[in-house]
Amino acid sequence: RSAAMTGVAQGKLTPDAQASGSMLPSLLGINPYQTPNDCLIKAFAAIDNGGKRPNGDWNYIEAADWGNKTENMILAETAKRLGVDVQIDVLEAIQHPTLPLAVSLDGIGQGTGEVFTTDPARGIYVIGADEIVLDGPGILESKLTGAPASFEPALYRGPIQVEGCMMCCGYKWAAIGTLYKGTELRIYLLPADPSRQAKIAADVLDFQARVDGYKNHGDRDWYPALTPNDAANTWRNVDQGDPPVTLSHELSQLAMEYDDAMRAGAAINKLKTEISTAIMNAMGNAADGLVMEDGKQIGTVTWGFNKSRAGYTVADRPAARAKSIKVKIND
Repeated sequence: RSAAMTGVAQGKLTPDAQASGSMLPSLLGINPYQTPNDCLIKAFAAIDNGGKRPNGDWNYIEAADWGNKTENMILAETAKRLGVDVQIDVLEAIQHPTLPLAVSLDGIGQGTGEVFTTDPARGIYVIGADEIVLDGPGILESKLTGAPASFEPALYRGPIQVEGCMMCCGYKWAAIGTLYKGTELRIYLLPADPSRQAKIAADVLDFQARVDGYKNHGDRDWYPALTPNDAANTWRNVDQGDPPVTLSHELSQLAMEYDDAMRAGAAINKLKTEISTAIMNAMGNAADGLVMEDGKQIGTVTWGFNKSRAGYTVADRPAARAKSIKVKIND
């Protein structure tokens, strides 16, 4: 059965001061490129700008641009392989009936009751079940990535997002068409997951409470930072008028552990420098050294040569001897 396709791909349609489908992996803390606090920063900026993200807050990302340009093609091929009709002229955001969550859809597929199981020859993979019935309307999502193809998609690359879409639409299935490196399309079929949807609902409500706190009272109720970079991006300024923070017993212990780690790291680096210098003096102009024990070679020491580097946006670097060695001990 041939698939029919109507419409054109749409851009961002969801409100900027509440949770959206694409934001959900970040709110759940599984997006390596964006943290929950990043989402709050954008929501706060939207509130300050009358409900819309400032124009200067959008950064051009070429990979995302190609994803938009190839979206219709990926949706068309996904629909063709599944034998479903697809609508992609979804012109409005879809608001969840009870949660502060809105989604914009790449496409809606019309299932015909066909049963699917994993079929690698056709690039079809059923996730979270042995089989799935595409009955009635379902979510169609397009993804483009340079990552290697996998049997299951990363949670931040579609599954969490389409779960939110199914919640808003009341649909029971979703298909994620992922084009890997421009050469291999894999279609992941997912049934609705009640436990995952319960987690999403809780995190959406938590996010909205923080957004409302800022909107109504100016309170910035940040999430605990996930990394030092996240902390520096969240608390960007130093208030010289604030008194020192008295650390708890547990945090004081961690501070001492940090100091111990820094001292150990410095000692290790000093020891590495001393050892490297001694071995370099022995090797002279030789490229390789043999590590011996009881008269037998058990490893090698390599003192390489850095290639020259042409100067473009960085300073020229002539070819020069490496300033470190590599030691490999045989297993």
